[in-house]
Amino acid sequence: MKKINILWMLIGCLFLVTSCSDDDDSAVASLQVIKSDVSFTAIATTGTIEVQSNSAITAVSNQDWCTVTVNGNVVTVAVPTYTGLVGRNAVVEISNTLDSKVRVPVSQAGGVWYVNGDDLYGLSDEESTITIPVKSDYDYTVDMPAWITGEKVKEGYNFTLTENTTGNARKGTVIFKSQKGTKEITFVQFGVNDIAGTYEATYSTFGEGDDWVSETVKIELLQDEENEAVFYADGLSSIRGVVLPLKFDGETYQLSALNGQYLGFIESQKWYLYTIVRSEAGYVHADTSLSYPAIAELDVDDEELMPFFPFKDKKGFSFTGETGTIKSFIDAIGVYVFASKSPTFGNNNNLGYYDIFKDLSIKKIKADH
Repeated sequence: MKKINILWMLIGCLFLVTSCSDDDDSAVASLQVIKSDVSFTAIATTGTIEVQSNSAITAVSNQDWCTVTVNGNVVTVAVPTYTGLVGRNAVVEISNTLDSKVRVPVSQAGGVWYVNGDDLYGLSDEESTITIPVKSDYDYTVDMPAWITGEKVKEGYNFTLTENTTGNARKGTVIFKSQKGTKEITFVQFGVNDIAGTYEATYSTFGEGDDWVSETVKIELLQDEENEAVFYADGLSSIRGVVLPLKFDGETYQLSALNGQYLGFIESQKWYLYTIVRSEAGYVHADTSLSYPAIAELDVDDEELMPFFPFKDKKGFSFTGETGTIKSFIDAIGVYVFASKSPTFGNNNNLGYYDIFKDLSIKKIKADH
């Protein structure tokens, strides 16, 4: 009889142990995460954490920028737009009334925002399209002048510039705006059809005693009717009606005063006039392969774009002089007088300068009305 009682006591103890173990398992399983979607980009958005719980739950975030709300067994996590470059992290702790807790990590990536274009683009007067690489995690807008249109494309942003028919260089600034910041890009349209007009010319010329004196005059650049790349400087020469020829290269934006060009004949003096260039070494040259060049400059800070041409020979050239081969640079364009219709030197054919324009520079200005 005593053996039977001991057996039943052992069975009872086993039952109690088993019951306690089941209670512990139930407590562990009373709260668990079923699904979560709380890995965010830099843009303001929400995600959810879904849990399984045997009792009501509460949730709290350890970071102010990460906020939570609870509806049943779903925790909604909200994050604002983030403009930092490096990602950030938070932890949401969820509890139930049985004192079970789970901790869920929340992450938000740093924001990407870049406009990979240059600050300034120089384009011809023809209609053209250019793509600016853009990558942004943020919504952005683009402000632009009426003669520029644009659209978002896979590669970034396409801009189309309409043909410039104003007769002057023009500029337009587009402004990208996002929560991350702004980016400005300026487009300049400038070409052969923007050259003609009124200019202020500054140069040095021979004064009394062959000293150099500075002068400033207004001139007109007239476009040739048959060759749009050729222009004539009217008013530069002191001889009325004589115009100096120049040529514009739309690829390099170079305006060159042409050398060795026949300008006309003065019957009363029996003078033949040609353009010549002068080298810094003091020699006169009528070779048509030489010219006096100037690369266009535009001050994009000005309200109106007026091209400026500072004539300067940057390459230099070699020629045979009295002392042998000489290396020099061209520093002037001028009008020279010859005794025959041949710009050659010697045999009393070269009679001398009529005009000389040393260190010439010209800038377009508004025409007088």
